[in-house]
Formats: sequence, C-alpha cells, structure tokens
Amino acid sequence: MSSTSERRDALLADSTAGIVSTHKHAKDCLVCRITGTGALAGVGIYALNQSRAHAPGSIVGKRIMAGVGVCFLAASALRWTK
Repeated sequence: MSSTSERRDALLADSTAGIVSTHKHAKDCLVCRITGTGALAGVGIYALNQSRAHAPGSIVGKRIMAGVGVCFLAASALRWTK
C-alpha cells in the first residue's frame, strides 16, 4: 500500500513541476499588456490630477497623491516593458 502512495506522490510532484515550469515562461498577449499599461497610466494621471495646487484637500494629501501618481506611472512603464 505504501508503494501506491509513493507512486501517487511521485506523479503529483512530476505534474506540479511541469505546471510550474510552464508558468515561468508564460508571456502576456499584446492586448493584455496594452490594457494593463493603460489602466495603470490612467490611475497615475488621475492621482496626479488630484494633486494639483487648486484641487481641494490638504498639502500633505496632495503630496501623497502626487507620489502615488508617479508610482502608478512608473508601474505602467514597467508593465509595458515586461
């Protein structure tokens, strides 16, 4: 009975190793890259728009939103290249 469970464990290990190796080399399609990049860029532009001088809110909140906007724009650039 232990040999059956050992064979099952070995088969499970082999099958999961194949799944993991295929996910390492998977690439996104062009439409997915465009959608992801556009979404991140849109959120970044929106956050930068909320940090304008004449927008309502405190100075600290505007600076935080400016930082968030820059981070999202950088993420969109990284999303496009990878």
